[in-house]
Amino acid sequence: MEHQPTREKLYSTSKGYGFSPALQRTRKPFAVRNMLTLAGLLTFTGSVYAYSLLAVKQDDFSDVPMPPETSANNEVANKQ
Repeated sequence: MEHQPTREKLYSTSKGYGFSPALQRTRKPFAVRNMLTLAGLLTFTGSVYAYSLLAVKQDDFSDVPMPPETSANNEVANKQ
């Protein structure tokens, strides 16, 4: 009776990590779709990030009163 390898062993290398030829063949049909999904996610994330930065740059904080500097802040600044 011949020993049949388990399904997991068919798709892994003898060292237990890396891509075996069987796993590479299995993943090949999905490579283009995965790259398009990655490009879409990166585009969306980058767009949200860029929009957020541009929206914050347009804020005008001139009407917000700044607290006066205290002498304790001046002493700390002078020590550094």
